[in-house]
Amino acid sequence: MMRKFNELETKLANGEIVVVPAIVAGALVAIASLLVGSDRGDVRVDVAMASMAAFLFGVLLAFTIVRTRERLSLIQDLVAKGNSSLFAIHEAVAVFGERDKEHIRELVDLHLTDQIDYRLVDYYRATPSHLELIEAVIALDPEDAQEEAVYKELVGLCINMNLDRALIESATGQALSTIEWGGLLLLLLVFAGLLAILPGGTIPGALVCGALAGSLVTFMVLLRKLDRLRWHERVSIWEPTARLFRSMGLDPYVPREVIESGRFRPTGRVRVVEYPDPYPIRDTKIVKVEVLDPLPGDETPSLHSRTG
Repeated sequence: MMRKFNELETKLANGEIVVVPAIVAGALVAIASLLVGSDRGDVRVDVAMASMAAFLFGVLLAFTIVRTRERLSLIQDLVAKGNSSLFAIHEAVAVFGERDKEHIRELVDLHLTDQIDYRLVDYYRATPSHLELIEAVIALDPEDAQEEAVYKELVGLCINMNLDRALIESATGQALSTIEWGGLLLLLLVFAGLLAILPGGTIPGALVCGALAGSLVTFMVLLRKLDRLRWHERVSIWEPTARLFRSMGLDPYVPREVIESGRFRPTGRVRVVEYPDPYPIRDTKIVKVEVLDPLPGDETPSLHSRTG
């Protein structure tokens, strides 16, 4: 019971649940409006304060959404560039000896899975595996002209990856501060409170105010998803990464919680990872190779375990 409550709390905090908060907020404002009725102050003062609160909240919300959207787009573009560089390294090392080739490819897979183990906002936690891969590439010893030419390209890729990684870590560290969230939530509460007293107890007015409050909460949830880098993650992060793994002849690597929450549901052979310990402890993770087949008429795939 406690575990389910914690999971629900986490989903609410990450903005994964939209409908329930919006409906609850709308219902509360509508009920409060009916309870207040006509027992209110000067309606002209109430309208003036509501207009001021709406203006401040709207301007701040719009500015913040644009800022977080630009941050998310930048991070997604840089992650895509990083993945393409990893694939280039995976393919380019084919000209080297079997031992070096297998070692580098194992490190590429290790780094990709290491990145997935942590949240995108904690991108820096995968730095050790990144440095290990870069050091291994730099340590390659080319023996002929072909290997020498490929080695120079690999070193260039490593330099670009270091630059892109520094930009990603900088961007992921620019999440909204507690003060910014506090200001938005305070304005939201003030505006919702003023909305509740404007209709004067009429049922149509209460319903309209409830709908407005639900819409405001929906925008706040959207902002939370943007700030947590969860917006459009399926098409911009999970699907490209799954294709990248398959392009390298590997099974996609996906956390079970991502599959069960509906954030991304792959099909076919997949390395499903479970984390027994709370985040960010990943030393005890359990990886199983499973086949995920979507059930007809069901959004949730069935999991058939197979030994990997």
